[in-house]
Amino acid sequence: MDRIYTALSRTLDDSARTDIPLKIPRPVPGLISKRVLVMDFLKGVPLSRNLIFRVSSIPTEFKRAREEMIKKGIDPDSPEAKIFGRNLLHALTEVFGRSILETGFFHADPHPGNIFVLDDGQIGLIDFGQVKQISGRSRETLAKVMIALDSRDSDSNPEDLAKIGNLALELGVEIKEDAQDEAAAAVAMWLFDGSVEVLPGGYDLGELSPNSPVKELKSFPQDLVLVGRATILIKGLSARLGIPWSLCKEWAPIARNVLELGRNGSSTHADSRVRFGEVWGTLKRYGRGKLDYGVKKLPPSIRTRVAALVIRRQERKDKKKKRRA
Repeated sequence: MDRIYTALSRTLDDSARTDIPLKIPRPVPGLISKRVLVMDFLKGVPLSRNLIFRVSSIPTEFKRAREEMIKKGIDPDSPEAKIFGRNLLHALTEVFGRSILETGFFHADPHPGNIFVLDDGQIGLIDFGQVKQISGRSRETLAKVMIALDSRDSDSNPEDLAKIGNLALELGVEIKEDAQDEAAAAVAMWLFDGSVEVLPGGYDLGELSPNSPVKELKSFPQDLVLVGRATILIKGLSARLGIPWSLCKEWAPIARNVLELGRNGSSTHADSRVRFGEVWGTLKRYGRGKLDYGVKKLPPSIRTRVAALVIRRQERKDKKKKRRA
């Protein structure tokens, strides 16, 4: 747990501190023994009881969440709820992406019961009893897969599909002999890009469909089974929230940093100078914090209008990105 916290609280080259987008409980010094582990208490409720789903897809066990939101004066179908959903996806995506790609050491038991919505609106991640370490070679190849998926010209370009498929095979994915040529690339896109509307080879997006690319798998590398568990969790949350989400697009910048640092090594002067990017990032985080605090103080009607403006702006940005892709 401390190892993951420490890695996430520093930049990849260890040159500066960085904010962690969710809360991780820390062990309490002096209250730890071979039989007892005392940690910070995170006050909130698990995501399994507090997730904001669309009305048409709310299972019985999630209805309590909507009731709690209504009690607090928040419409579960409002722009505020949608902003919360995006923040949730961003937080989980960044934490798992950095852990998996930067160090290869990550929380290996992600499920809604281990993800908390705290009383102050932040996200908490608990239960680090199961962790996983993947090899440096697997991390490097996985980073290349993210970049190949992110930089592809289209979902059907043969050259892109061949590159993505070959990288998937390099990871250790084995495809059935009678599968289509696009099968390996389709598996990668299915697993890491939830924004895809049509998979190559005519495969279906549904995991349980007889025509799912998952059915073409002969074997999946043991080293990456728990990576897949994390990606499927985030995919599932995005589907429930009705927010298209591409892990490869979010993880590609992390992947590029990992490969770049691997080629060049860390800077020998990293701790001896202040970089403009770090100062600017700090100012932006400070500004966001002030803005979030100010928005929370607004009357509900005005707060909802502000949230709607933020959502519209984000949706326009997403559309522009899609057109460029």
